[in-house]
Amino acid sequence: MAWNEDRARARIRDFIGSVPEGDIRVEDFQTFLTEARMQKGAVADASVRAALVDIPRNRAITTDAVHVYANLIDFNDVLIEAGRETEASHRRALEFLHAHYRGCDELIDEFEMQRVDFHGSRLHAVVLTPLGEENEGERVRIAVAFAAAFREMVERLGDDYPQFKTRVCIGVDTGPAVAIDSGRSDEREPLFVGSPANHAAKLAAGDNEGLNLSPRAGMLLGRTPDPLTKSVLLTEDTERRRLDEEIITATMQRSGGERLEKAYASVVESLQAQRTADSGEPVFRFHHKEPPLKDLVYAEHPPSNAVRMDLASIFADVDNFTPYIDNAIATGRIAEAVANLHVIRAEMGAVLRDDFGGRKVRYIGDCIHGLLAEGDRHETNATATMKKAVSTAAGLRSSFDLCREMLPGTEGLGLAIGIDYGTTPICRLGLRGAASVRAAASRATCLSETEQRRCDGTETALGERAYGESPAIIREAFLIDRKVANMDVDTAEVLFGTMPSPYVVGSGQTDPMRAHEPDAAPPMRAHDQR
Repeated sequence: MAWNEDRARARIRDFIGSVPEGDIRVEDFQTFLTEARMQKGAVADASVRAALVDIPRNRAITTDAVHVYANLIDFNDVLIEAGRETEASHRRALEFLHAHYRGCDELIDEFEMQRVDFHGSRLHAVVLTPLGEENEGERVRIAVAFAAAFREMVERLGDDYPQFKTRVCIGVDTGPAVAIDSGRSDEREPLFVGSPANHAAKLAAGDNEGLNLSPRAGMLLGRTPDPLTKSVLLTEDTERRRLDEEIITATMQRSGGERLEKAYASVVESLQAQRTADSGEPVFRFHHKEPPLKDLVYAEHPPSNAVRMDLASIFADVDNFTPYIDNAIATGRIAEAVANLHVIRAEMGAVLRDDFGGRKVRYIGDCIHGLLAEGDRHETNATATMKKAVSTAAGLRSSFDLCREMLPGTEGLGLAIGIDYGTTPICRLGLRGAASVRAAASRATCLSETEQRRCDGTETALGERAYGESPAIIREAFLIDRKVANMDVDTAEVLFGTMPSPYVVGSGQTDPMRAHEPDAAPPMRAHDQR
């Protein structure tokens, strides 16, 4: 099934009706937490840790929290063995992620924080308590102690288990954000939208290890930001002193170092356990899955039954969304913005799954990460997969344009899309039962996200491998910088020769699909396919 405008419009109308703006209740975290305690009868610490995992679709929770992003810098190197990805390197990479995810989860429990998501080499958590504007500095202090403990844990893990060695960069920011959850019951997807999460992620995105605080977080600890970097980089000595400080959380008063020792002991115990399927420890066994991927059920693919196959990875990110949500917070239009986000994400998921047979890995804020493949039960057809991937990107853009037409206040948003191709393992890393992590981790998944980042809100980009595996007609269209602007379904149909060109040579009309540098774009030939 291909993209169809009438069907997409009908879907969008249905999505608008499923969670209408008028039904979305906006409330602060204190109110939401009190209600959760009354309904579940949970003790304070359990309520804090679990409350934001089960947010109803018609609820938007305003928070004033500290966001911590950790980036495992050397993960891409773990993926490679002798210059290429192999089954052994993918097994090592998944074990690497499992160990660090588990360590992070243990520390999150010890510091009584909230895990938001693990995505590839990035880990996201928030400090929500103690509540109140007057306690913002204390929340930052807890976040910094946690970050220092995590960096120490990663260092110890690499010393004791060299295969897990990596540098780590951590970003911390604080301020108002909105929490929602639009995942299904078996695939919870809590997320925070707003500047603090976005800024913390950017502070953690560099290649230099360390702990970086935003200007606001730094000033709350009495630190002056560097005028060049606009951030506060804590020294290792400062970090280690933080581990000696007493940290008071809801249920305990204990130093950061003591919390680290308990968490690390649990991680080591799990790593020393016999690695068998019966023990619940990761034993990675791979198999090829016959396309399409839309029927892939993550729960059926623990490490012992992991998928590993050639496929296309697609990242589609809503451009300019953080300023949009910040403005909604400032002007009291949170319900409208959240309703719009639910619709946009749902429609992107439907395009990927229903129109093109792909499978969503997860939503990451306002971004969707998806996988797709064409082929048979033995192997993937690379050329057909790339043709399908480019068609999917076109469908995503056409649906996004319909969303902007049908949703109020979204005119300033754009969509940046990145695609790459390569062998990718897929499984669920077992960390907390139903809260385990859906993992699809390879150079293709990493590079598709990198390609998306170099796009503006009108562009689609291919990674080098994706470009090389594409039919000649796609390579010609993406010849300049491997990017094309404004590629929607109509222009993709022209590209693939499935409809007549809407323009006439010599009439003065121009092709609506433009390469990154329009003046240099070569002509497209529908017959030049393979």
